[in-house]
Amino acid sequence: MNLLLDTHLLIWIGFEPHRLSPLARGFIEDSSHLLHFSAASLREIAIKCLAKRPDFTAEPRSFRRGLLAEANPP
Repeated sequence: MNLLLDTHLLIWIGFEPHRLSPLARGFIEDSSHLLHFSAASLREIAIKCLAKRPDFTAEPRSFRRGLLAEANPP
């Protein structure tokens, strides 16, 4: 199954995995599922970072590298 992860899920996976429901975690961790994300999500993360929100400390470039590394394991 193909799963398109929205921005919230990407942030929760990366920074607050405890917020994922057991059902969501099961879908994401199922190796038979292909996970996808949109470039728009990376843009949203960059906007949140630029807004200097105290509850959001992600560095967009590092976040992108991490997502791509997970998408293309060695």
